Amino acid sequence: MEQVISCQGDVCVLTLSGRFDSPAAPLFDAWFAEQDRPENNRYLLDLAEVSYITSAGLRSLLKLLKLLEGRGGKLVLCCVAAPVQDLFKIAGFSGFLTISETKEAALDALVG
Repeated sequence: MEQVISCQGDVCVLTLSGRFDSPAAPLFDAWFAEQDRPENNRYLLDLAEVSYITSAGLRSLLKLLKLLEGRGGKLVLCCVAAPVQDLFKIAGFSGFLTISETKEAALDALVG
């Protein structure tokens, strides 16, 4: 899996591509730990190019969400492919994740 971070104002945009599975999840966790700053409290996670996610990827998302909530931050996902959305629903993640259809809507949810 590839990951890229960019900032748009005070929102950090994480763009992921590939499979978010057991080999990729620990690499994402380590990469994010290096990129994250305590002052960054708003993250947009663009999953448009993530075709597959396993329980390891779900665990990484949960860790990220808990970290941000612990410091008063917010996480919004966008552009989630249908198979990944289905897994979120099955795993119960759609009940507590904020998911927007577009990147613009996700930015609005974070800024507004």
